[in-house]
Amino acid sequence: MHMIYQTRYSFFYPSPGWRSEASKQKEMLFDPERLARREYFFEKVTLQSLADQEDQDFVLNVLSSEDMPEEFKTRLVALCKDKLGDRAHIIFGEPAPTRVHFRQYRWEHFSDDPWTCQIVLDDDDAVSTDFTAKLRAEALAAKNLRGRGEKYSCISFADGLTPLFKDGALALHKLNKPAINLGLAIVAPSKTRYNLFDISHNNVIRDRPSRVIYSQTPYYIRALHEDNDSRKKYQDNALTGAEVAEVQKYFPLLKGLSEDWNMMSEEATAEAR
Repeated sequence: MHMIYQTRYSFFYPSPGWRSEASKQKEMLFDPERLARREYFFEKVTLQSLADQEDQDFVLNVLSSEDMPEEFKTRLVALCKDKLGDRAHIIFGEPAPTRVHFRQYRWEHFSDDPWTCQIVLDDDDAVSTDFTAKLRAEALAAKNLRGRGEKYSCISFADGLTPLFKDGALALHKLNKPAINLGLAIVAPSKTRYNLFDISHNNVIRDRPSRVIYSQTPYYIRALHEDNDSRKKYQDNALTGAEVAEVQKYFPLLKGLSEDWNMMSEEATAEAR
């Protein structure tokens, strides 16, 4: 079964569901300072988490804009190839619905296997080192245990972390959110029209055949910083120093981030108040 991560990266297509002004105005979207900040999180968080996967049998499909400045197109391709080699596939697409681009690319390149698992991953978020392996097992189970008339199944991992990047500091908070779009997956026949960008992730559990995975350990990182597209909130339950040390085995990328940001624990945050 092909495991296909799908990521939008500074893709220009004004959509009612996108809340930031940058997503609707090319001048803001392609501002060099903004692109440099997005590049930082994409390299240090998203790409690094994929490079750290225990199961490396996956591909990353990145959708960016044909109108992105050439310098940043070149840098994007170089970053992806440096981290993931031939497993990275980049599309510089025209303004059109995201689902159309990802669907067409999947049909053209990944139809040799009867089933695929499509996974949403934003360009500043991350998955744990064992995420691909765990998801593959769950995807195979979902395929084999489909209910009557079910043509596909969605899989959501409820438990993760929210790192809050602010004023040079990084604080990790626990997050429990079933049907979060981060790491949300759809297991379906490879030639299906179904795509997670067709579906409101908030209604997945209610409206779609779904499996929600609850765990004692985090499976994703949902970044919160000044350039986020959505208005993300975080739960006020910062990790303790011991917990920060514990989760680093699932997210080795945190060590790299700690070189650039002051890593705050619950104890340090309390002292700073």
